[in-house]
Amino acid sequence: MIKVIDETTEPGKSSVIIYTKDYIYCLVSKEPGTWKEAVFEFPGSFSVKDIPSDKALLLLIEELTKGLPGYFENIPIVKDPGEINKIKDMINKGSP
Repeated sequence: MIKVIDETTEPGKSSVIIYTKDYIYCLVSKEPGTWKEAVFEFPGSFSVKDIPSDKALLLLIEELTKGLPGYFENIPIVKDPGEINKIKDMINKGSP
């Protein structure tokens, strides 16, 4: 996993690293149309695979909307349909 994380600092690479107390999730750009997905789960499970860009985007969205909200109470992502009305109210009022 350290090798994959080191790849995120290479010039021209786009990447995302998400970490919690239980796991580290990493996406790193490769050649056009392909990303590397790596997951390290504590205490030591590791998986890595190449995936197409469209799938990488979907997996990132899933991680942000389903994985992280379980770890962070105040993450500013809609986690349930009831929050949609809160967003609409903010728009209507012109402020949070």
